[in-house]
Amino acid sequence: MSTLTRVKMAALVAALLAVAIVATLLLTARSLHSRQVVLANPVVTGIPVPLPKSGALAPGTYFLANPDPSCAGGCSAYAGIYFTLPPGWASSKGLVYKHLNQPGEVAFSAWTVDQVYADPCDWQGSALSPLDLANHSHAANGAIVLAPYDGGLANQAFRGPLPRALTPVKLTDLWAGQRGSVLALRIDLSVPAALDISTCDKGEFRSWTEWHSNGANSHNAGGQLDSVYMVDVDRRPLVIDASHMPATSQADLAELKAILASMIIDRG
Repeated sequence: MSTLTRVKMAALVAALLAVAIVATLLLTARSLHSRQVVLANPVVTGIPVPLPKSGALAPGTYFLANPDPSCAGGCSAYAGIYFTLPPGWASSKGLVYKHLNQPGEVAFSAWTVDQVYADPCDWQGSALSPLDLANHSHAANGAIVLAPYDGGLANQAFRGPLPRALTPVKLTDLWAGQRGSVLALRIDLSVPAALDISTCDKGEFRSWTEWHSNGANSHNAGGQLDSVYMVDVDRRPLVIDASHMPATSQADLAELKAILASMIIDRG
């Protein structure tokens, strides 16, 4: 091979190598750009996964969709709830839990409440009333002002000592892509530890009925403790029920509190 040919070959190799380097850089840039497009939501951590109907849940961020997104007839006006789970949790028909039906159970669920039972044990003949937050106004500073009412969770039988406090709180929401806060009222309830729920109507202790179905909140056990958040979204209030048992470990209770703190209510 002549000297001139060697020079031409070396130049060709160098040119091909340069093209390969440029192509690699371009592909890398496009790949990085595509990743940024996928993750371009600074409000919600990670890539949310729709909450499965049942089964064990891997750690990560989930999206619990509003079961009645069309709001036919007046549902709670929200698209869904984002939340982050640690290991060890599972879901079943909208209930997200750990240690289901065990002494250390801890769980939460979301509801559009229709009516509240006055007597959650003898519920078949019980009087019904609207949720406490159903009729309210707002003070000049934005605080929730409840209209005088009878019934509701504050007056429900078998749910702890009276009077029961309705504590104003703020939860994180997402509206038109902007992160903010939404007002809510929290009430802490209990189920009598000595109550044999099998003696209640159909063996169920029912807190309330559900707006968009014939269902009701009947996942209760003797001694159960509930923190119920009535969230002031449009149409009907969104209700988040966070429950645990007296034997729930402090570690699991801390996980539940962290999950609640991670929640972002997407209001569409």
